[in-house]
Amino acid sequence: MDNEDRIIKSFSKYAKSYDRHAQLQKTMAERLASMLPEHLPDCVTELGCGTGLFTRHLLAQPVRQLILNDISPGMMEQLQENRTLPENTRIIIGNAEKVAFLPTDLIAANAVFQWFVEPEHSLDHLVKYLNAGGKLIFSTFGPGTLKEFRETACMESPAKLFSQEQWEAMIGQAGLTLKESYVEFRKSFFPSTRALIRNLQQIGAAPFPMLKSGGLRKLIRTYDENFSTDQGVYVTWELLYFSAVR
Repeated sequence: MDNEDRIIKSFSKYAKSYDRHAQLQKTMAERLASMLPEHLPDCVTELGCGTGLFTRHLLAQPVRQLILNDISPGMMEQLQENRTLPENTRIIIGNAEKVAFLPTDLIAANAVFQWFVEPEHSLDHLVKYLNAGGKLIFSTFGPGTLKEFRETACMESPAKLFSQEQWEAMIGQAGLTLKESYVEFRKSFFPSTRALIRNLQQIGAAPFPMLKSGGLRKLIRTYDENFSTDQGVYVTWELLYFSAVR
């Protein structure tokens, strides 16, 4: 099973419980929505729409053509069950790095681009479908994300964590003009390291087996010792937001 198949399997497995645990992604969706234009253009495309945490912000405005994409059939099924979609909605299931899209005026993606295998090529691919004057807005995770956890576990992130400066460079190389970029750091607290790991699994952020049982017990013990507070164990997130125009 390759990485893409593992990601699809992980997100589909936890699709029904995703909304209950994806509090950070909800916050990111709200922040990203503030970068939307006052009035949506004729055609809007959302990549990695998942269960619709960001989609609901698009549905708050009328739009002539809405295109929703996600790699996970399970997540898309949850979106269609839980959101009322207008008749002019087109569903595209598949990897956004490879899918052929229709020409569009706005591309939006909340907490998606970190899963791209080749982000430079993916941006080039997506820009082809963006009409002149069209806008790209997206949020993703920076290299400070889960830093304490990854260093304690001595593991690489399964996601691609580029810095704000690296993303800005890739945006420019793709022929887009950067309009806005923000970075913010947040801490999340959990009752225990076990609860933290369970949350990462339930939001699809840990799609690959991390450690064998012995190593996992050691990780939990070490993390509990080093990152516990009266409020619980904590982990840091680095959140990045970008807006660019073609």
